[in-house]
Amino acid sequence: MKGRADDNDGSCREILTGRHAGKWRVQFRYLDETGVRRRLSKLFQTKTEGKKYLQCLRRGGRVQEAAQTHELTFGEWFEWLAENDWPETLASVTIAQRRARFRKYSAKVFGNQPLSGIDALKVRAFYRELRGAGASDSLIISVKSDLVRAFNQAINPYQQVPHTLANPFRLSVSQPKPRAAVALSVEQVKNAISSPSLSPSQQALLGLLLLAGLRLGEVMAITRQQLRLDDNLIAVDRAVKVEFGGKQSVGLPKKDKTRNAVMCQTLQALFESFIEGMEPETLLWPAVSDNKPRMKKRFYEFWKEAAKSAGLPPEMSPHDCRLTHINLIEKLMPLVSPTTLKEHVGHSATGVTEANYTRPLSASQEILRRELDRVFGEMSQ
Repeated sequence: MKGRADDNDGSCREILTGRHAGKWRVQFRYLDETGVRRRLSKLFQTKTEGKKYLQCLRRGGRVQEAAQTHELTFGEWFEWLAENDWPETLASVTIAQRRARFRKYSAKVFGNQPLSGIDALKVRAFYRELRGAGASDSLIISVKSDLVRAFNQAINPYQQVPHTLANPFRLSVSQPKPRAAVALSVEQVKNAISSPSLSPSQQALLGLLLLAGLRLGEVMAITRQQLRLDDNLIAVDRAVKVEFGGKQSVGLPKKDKTRNAVMCQTLQALFESFIEGMEPETLLWPAVSDNKPRMKKRFYEFWKEAAKSAGLPPEMSPHDCRLTHINLIEKLMPLVSPTTLKEHVGHSATGVTEANYTRPLSASQEILRRELDRVFGEMSQ
């Protein structure tokens, strides 16, 4: 391949984009003393400096010394992955969170360390110091996961360190105690939704969470036109996404999977009076002064008020409503196929076109609707 940094040849290229734009990158591949294929990569301010360095390597001059002197540090490697590798597979908010954790907790200890110079004893001391500084088990697990993944990629596929080198960050740490999820019974769901203390708005919220299994972000962004009462469907094709730093935006649902969720008659009855007179583009739960989704913190306050009025367990979360919905279908509705359930709750891909255009209920969706009505019964009175 033209321009590729092959063995004993190498390359010197100008960087055209990114934060290193205008600099020159020299790459050179060679075999180290153990026979492992290694790659040198170094940045220079000018082409002359880069060419001079490359010519020295091509003459075979002090390759091992150059490798030790110019080996990537763990901080440089972490930033390279964040700019060049992770954007291909990870959401920007995930990358931003990893970067923030690394800069806050790990960079001062490992940022300037060469990749091959990190030892497990230092890593053990680092984990111990984090805990001593008051870091929770969950935070330590997150920091460890970031470091393990980055170092694994240095081994494979990028071969920045020999395959024989073990990952020093893969040391065992205390696991956080998992939160006990709350799963309600049918009677508890009925009592919660029919509570006289609930307002129509609160009833509709609990209905979407408990009777349709929508995610919180999907509920936050839902509009009147997504409720297709004549077809007993909910077009789930948008959701609120919270970016790093708290900024919100509206986009496709999780993993860009749109779907048609089934609306049973019980849920339809909860909506009929609540949405009467609403324009198609109107959000069901807008911000106070504008037709925009409420900030997540404000929506949680609304959820807590509704949950308290309905008599739900205080430790219950919106996601526990989704868990309850799926659990009851699996346990009490044997006629619903796994495929139908996955499509209903968004665990399998459906096309954007299918979610954006009204279509008659399929046979499987009709079965699911009847089963929901059979178990919960009509609660319109």
